[in-house]
Parts: sequence; structure tokens; C-alpha cells
Amino acid sequence: MRDREIIENTECEIVNEVREIRHKISARFNHDVSQLVAHYQEMQEQMRRSGKYKFADLPSKKPKLPESADPEVTD
Repeated sequence: MRDREIIENTECEIVNEVREIRHKISARFNHDVSQLVAHYQEMQEQMRRSGKYKFADLPSKKPKLPESADPEVTD
């Protein structure tokens, strides 16, 4: 049981650290969502141009679901 506690504490520390970093980044942009999104988009473009990272592009079209899986279809 002691090992599980160590793992949980480590996970909590990591989560807290990530939250703290995200908060600091957000504060740099006065917690303005539009500015923050623009910042992350610019970072993404820089990373793409560097060629060091690979990105999975989103599909340009919504995949066609079978009728049985279509949430808008009602009985």
C-alpha cells in the first residue's frame, strides 16, 4: 500500500506543478482567453516550422457516422 501512496503523491505533485505553470502562462496574458489562444497558436506554428515536432492534423470533414450511431437520429 505504501507504493501506491508514493505514486499518488507523485501524481498530485505533477498535476499541481502543471496547474501552476498553466496559471503563470495565463497570467502573462491577463487571463484573457483570446490572447492565450493566440499565444498557443503562435507556439504551435513555430514548432511546426522548426520541423522538430510532428503534428496530427485534424480531419477537414466530419466523419460520417452510421445512422445507428448518429446522435441526432431519434426513434
